[in-house]
Amino acid sequence: MKKTEFILPLEVNSKLSLNSIYSGLHWTIRRKQSQKIHKMVRLSLQFQNIQKQPFENPVNIVFKWHSRLDLDNHGYIAKLIIDGLKGYLLFDDTQKYINSITHEYWQEKGIKIEIQEAKNGSQRN
Repeated sequence: MKKTEFILPLEVNSKLSLNSIYSGLHWTIRRKQSQKIHKMVRLSLQFQNIQKQPFENPVNIVFKWHSRLDLDNHGYIAKLIIDGLKGYLLFDDTQKYINSITHEYWQEKGIKIEIQEAKNGSQRN
């Protein structure tokens, strides 16, 4: 099974939490954040010598967070990262290509992202 992992050197704080969206974060700020994260994802992949080659089969994605946010507050930044992976490691972010997303804590700096093909290339319908 194909597997790729990389580190995104980003410090996650409350500005990137799901709570910031609930509190009415202005669309222009969200746009700037998404552009910044998408660029950071691409540069991190290139810097870590990860080839631009989308997974052919559905994947499971594991996010490992080094932050003080509750795990469920990482949904916004996870979406921005996944959107940054589209066209590089993922064809799209639909259920045809993503089988599961898991969030965990870890003690190292940055965000560790692990992407692995689902067993038997299984796909949700």
